Amino acid sequence: MLLVTLLAISLSIDALGIGLSYGIRNIFIPFFTKLILLLENIFFMAVFILLGNHIKLFFSAETANTLGIILLLFMGIWFCYQSIQKKQCQNSMKMLRNPSYCDKDNSFHIDAKEGLCLGFILSIDSMGAGIAAGAAQICIILLPFFTAVFQILFLSIGIYCGRHLKNCYIIKENIWTAFSGCILIMIALIRILF
Repeated sequence: MLLVTLLAISLSIDALGIGLSYGIRNIFIPFFTKLILLLENIFFMAVFILLGNHIKLFFSAETANTLGIILLLFMGIWFCYQSIQKKQCQNSMKMLRNPSYCDKDNSFHIDAKEGLCLGFILSIDSMGAGIAAGAAQICIILLPFFTAVFQILFLSIGIYCGRHLKNCYIIKENIWTAFSGCILIMIALIRILF
């Protein structure tokens, strides 16, 4: 249960940074859009875990577990690398690297269509770790629900805090990505040692 919680937090921590960014900009996410985000995240995470689980069809359970751990470690390192990468991206990739740009019409309101886009971006971030969790057999039934709930919770907390911390120093989104990567690396190391 501890590993599931840590993994869910790691896959959701970016949502806290996005929420802070939204709160500072007074961007509102209605309940219906949050529901879309929740269901979309559960769906994608379940698909990724099933894909990871099917790795066992091609490898032994022990090999699949090892591959899952290696993939978790790789994803953690990749997240950390992404957080320090300073290359400018093209406009078409802007939202993938900075999901706070999902408010495309600058309405300060994330509608259902923009919510689908945000949910997709948050889910794609979880793809590698979801597949790894499925291969490593980390409580695959609970993980989609835990991840979805934590994402909505962190997003809401971030928005609330952002509205009250507008004039304070705010941690950039890439710091949350690095923190997320560190948690994934820690989970991989726990799986190796225990």
